[in-house]
Amino acid sequence: MKVINACFLGMAILLLFGCNKGAGTFILEGVITDASFNQPLAGATVELYGVGGGNNQYAIVASTVTGEDGKYAFTFDRTRTEKYTLLVTKPLYFEQELEVYYSQLKLKETNIRNVTTTAQSWVEIRIFNNNATNNDHLQFIRQQGKSGCTACCSADFTHLYGAQDTSIFCLNDGNTLYSIEYAVFGTSNTGILGVTTTPFDTTVLNLTY
Repeated sequence: MKVINACFLGMAILLLFGCNKGAGTFILEGVITDASFNQPLAGATVELYGVGGGNNQYAIVASTVTGEDGKYAFTFDRTRTEKYTLLVTKPLYFEQELEVYYSQLKLKETNIRNVTTTAQSWVEIRIFNNNATNNDHLQFIRQQGKSGCTACCSADFTHLYGAQDTSIFCLNDGNTLYSIEYAVFGTSNTGILGVTTTPFDTTVLNLTY
């Protein structure tokens, strides 16, 4: 009789765990921080996408907007997928994506994922040659500043010849230094120029030679 009871108990445990294997919900929370002003980012849209399938198909799982505390929170069903993508957007801020792999999520505790973004700003490199000759050759390159974004300026050297009265606009993180290193060939006119760019605005960097 004890053997039979033990068998029934074992089967019950197996059935219980078997039924719960694919069940449950994930809790995903975090804070979106505005690094330009060193404070939580209010009014940011936070979207969670499930990513799976052979073509890496995206499916929206949940969406919310952060309050004054910059916090977001999602509770969603546990479904087998390769990974999730957390997308943070707000006008005049840099879009941020964070991959959250299914294997990293835990059922019995809150999963914390914090995201940091920055306000967009621009630098206007205003170039003027006030004593030009046809042989004048200016070279400059970004020394410090935003890189790797679609609207960021090239990381390569820029070469300009002869008379110049022009401006080049570059995207940058707000409240962050943007600097260039320049040289006028055949002269001793070389150096580094930089400005801290104002969030949501354009800051002028004058390069006169």
